Amino acid sequence: MSASITLPQGVQLCHLPTRFPLQHGGELVGGSLAYERQGPADAPLVVVLGGISAGRHVSAHDRAPAPGFWDGLVGPGAAIDTRRCQVLAFDWLGGAGCSTAPAAGEACEAFPFVAAEDQARALWHLVDALALGRVHALVGSSYGGMVALHAAAQQPQRVRRLAAIAAAHRSHPQASAWRKVQRDVVELGLRAGSPQEALAVARALALCTYRTPGELLERFGGAPGFRDGDVIYPVQEWLAARGSAFAAEWTAEQFLCLNRSIDAHCLAPSTVTVPTWLLAFVGDQLVPPSEVRELALQLPDLRAHRELRSRYGHDAFLKEPRYVSTFLQEVLS
Repeated sequence: MSASITLPQGVQLCHLPTRFPLQHGGELVGGSLAYERQGPADAPLVVVLGGISAGRHVSAHDRAPAPGFWDGLVGPGAAIDTRRCQVLAFDWLGGAGCSTAPAAGEACEAFPFVAAEDQARALWHLVDALALGRVHALVGSSYGGMVALHAAAQQPQRVRRLAAIAAAHRSHPQASAWRKVQRDVVELGLRAGSPQEALAVARALALCTYRTPGELLERFGGAPGFRDGDVIYPVQEWLAARGSAFAAEWTAEQFLCLNRSIDAHCLAPSTVTVPTWLLAFVGDQLVPPSEVRELALQLPDLRAHRELRSRYGHDAFLKEPRYVSTFLQEVLS
């Protein structure tokens, strides 16, 4: 497991029970969650959960002024208004933040399998440790939407409302197939002694599934060129840059941990009994709108099901702030 580290500005740690049992067997020993809170301590609680690349830092605030993954959607006067509510977010177990995760070079089988259900149980432990009581709104997008669904199913009496964005009740087989190829690439890199190079390639492959053909055509539809006797496509420099940036922040072991966790996600929609709002994106290749429609039809207390056609595909939850803001205002009104 990851060694002790100096926490960044604004980050706090919550220790999990010494032996934290996990959904699919095994246990996490001596684990902890890194989290951030912002907003008035006595205001209604909004839990915000993002994708696997997101974590505790949702938006810039006084104690942590760096940009967050949802700046403009969370903050003073934003859709999630930190003048009127307090916001709680945490780093995923097993991920690249400051929560407990596999260390670089640690054998994959040495770190236990962490499911979305386990992330949800860790969230409830955090809420209890902070004596925060009931959650006014549980807002999750992508992997965070999966975790939010499980959290609502686990303790429905403590959730007033749930918003799941670009998330469904299971992982689609096509998305699982793409992620399996990504894991194969990374595992091959580990065996070859080049894990970070392989991780950059896997991330580049993942990017192709996050976006739509229309967006890539619009941005990179120019003619190929030639350099040093080889063909150069306009899109490949973007893929290489984004893959390298990801590999600079993540280890192969962390990537494998959360990538597997996504594919293990599955729950019965009937177990999510809280008032629920759903947002899907037409063009999302990872969570097709048809999956979200199926979830919507089976939820006991569906309040709204919205769809947006976006050229950004799955990444629309990050790239369509105006529409997502309107949706969040509807949820919180």
